[in-house]
Amino acid sequence: MFTPPEYLSPSSIGLFRDCPQKFKLSYIDKIKEPPAWHLYLGSFVHEVLEYLYKEEAENRTLETLKSIAADRWTNHEWATKVEALEEKPGSLTDFKRAAFESMTNLWALEDPAETELDGMEHEVFANVDGVAMKGYIDRFIFADDGSVVISDYKTGKIPNPRFKSEDDKFFQLLAYALMLEESDQEATSRVELLYLTQKAKHDLTVTPVKLNIARGVIVETRENIEASCATGEFHCNVTNLCDWCHYKKIGICPAHAGK
Repeated sequence: MFTPPEYLSPSSIGLFRDCPQKFKLSYIDKIKEPPAWHLYLGSFVHEVLEYLYKEEAENRTLETLKSIAADRWTNHEWATKVEALEEKPGSLTDFKRAAFESMTNLWALEDPAETELDGMEHEVFANVDGVAMKGYIDRFIFADDGSVVISDYKTGKIPNPRFKSEDDKFFQLLAYALMLEESDQEATSRVELLYLTQKAKHDLTVTPVKLNIARGVIVETRENIEASCATGEFHCNVTNLCDWCHYKKIGICPAHAGK
């Protein structure tokens, strides 16, 4: 009845697991959600830090960060994009203040002048147990033993462990570890989440057990997507989070239609 996407990404898998109907509206019907403040904030922070690490080590200073941030903001239409958002919880000044605070908090987690990255915004395509996958890895380094350490910037809150397990929290990075293993024959030894707003680093040692759990999620989700496409049935996962869902707001979610 429906054609599933050719590729899956860790984020699309996460979306289907959260709400199959939301996945359908976004990836099957191609009704994309409009840009959001928190997504733009994360993108701007990622962009500036990427350019910071392209500088020579001695130039990775707060002054250089300020200069890069000012250049990207002024010359790459960030003010226009933020101003055009449908919903803005603050002013342009609030946006810049929150972004700059997240960026400068990096120094509480690592010294950029002493941190050499081997890859940033690395595009990876792989076939994981028959599932075609693609995605972008924020950053990675090669450890002394030759293994890979994958890390990801986060500008949101640290997930409450009552609602998100360790395997769920690290799923995206474990999926990337599997993809690197399949595409480049590179083994990942550790994954890291850098929560910039809270100056916290959460890391996880990668083990065969953890990778197999992630592998199982990828394969099972692909099977469930194909089954939903075949039957046309995409379950609506109705929770309190629905109040923040774009598809509910515009009245196209079947679970809330006519309410």
